Amino acid sequence: MELSSGEIVWKYPSIVDPVPGKFAAAFRSAPRVTSDTVYVGNEDGVLHAVDRAIGTRKWILVTGAEIAGSPAIAGDRILVGSHDSHLYCLTPDGQLIWKFQTGDRINCSPSVVGQYLFIAGCDEHLRVVDIRTGEEIIDLPLNTYLIASPSIVDDELYLGTYAGGVIAVNWKTGEIAWRYRHEKQTFPYHASLSVTNSRIFVGGYDKLFHCINRTTGRSVWNFQTGAHINGCPVVVGDRVFFGSDDGNIYGLNTSDGNEVWKFNAGKKITAGVAVGEECLVVGEDGPNGNLYCFGATD
Repeated sequence: MELSSGEIVWKYPSIVDPVPGKFAAAFRSAPRVTSDTVYVGNEDGVLHAVDRAIGTRKWILVTGAEIAGSPAIAGDRILVGSHDSHLYCLTPDGQLIWKFQTGDRINCSPSVVGQYLFIAGCDEHLRVVDIRTGEEIIDLPLNTYLIASPSIVDDELYLGTYAGGVIAVNWKTGEIAWRYRHEKQTFPYHASLSVTNSRIFVGGYDKLFHCINRTTGRSVWNFQTGAHINGCPVVVGDRVFFGSDDGNIYGLNTSDGNEVWKFNAGKKITAGVAVGEECLVVGEDGPNGNLYCFGATD
């Protein structure tokens, strides 16, 4: 779509051989976009590489189960996890370089720092894999389902867990720096974190949006919404934006959590919000949901 007008440039089907009336598997995760290609996986476990300019298929990779996370790009390698428990590494033209097997489904989008890739999965392990070789470098058992994608800053890794906590780990030593848990409510975290110099922002299934001190792991403030929060937030200056299953898109002050902006879409907002070119873009959940684009606010 054209960002300025919302006009559709091209459409792309999620099934290889489109037939009128046939069920088409959904694209659940956000696509990964390069200068010439869009990479996105669907519920049938197919990774699609689509020409960015004209929307035609370049190639596909068929995995053994659903692809729930976004692919990652590391130089000339494409990396994607699947519910078939494998992590795949491909060339830009779709040739398999290696695949790495974990103990259960991979829901997250792989995170990349230098030559290393980080994945967390339903096997309750955080793993660090060498992108060049596909060899596991570090395996940290965390004793809880892991759905969200890891967020890494230097040696520190931050991750929300299904057990209802957020943890900070030195991924090189395996030492846990702190664990955060709300004093009254313990619900899973499906959303990935946004990290700034001093704070961490994340929404949970407790219907709360949390601001955590990055150094101590202590709560700075919480903001109550009306339903689960599934999508990753985005920080823009002194504001943080996110959506909730209550149908609202929120903008809060990062300093104190006070609401400064809200838009009611009327349908669940399960995806993360995207910001670019002074616009905020977010879509509603459901087969006939709207895509919204908001301009800069004061």
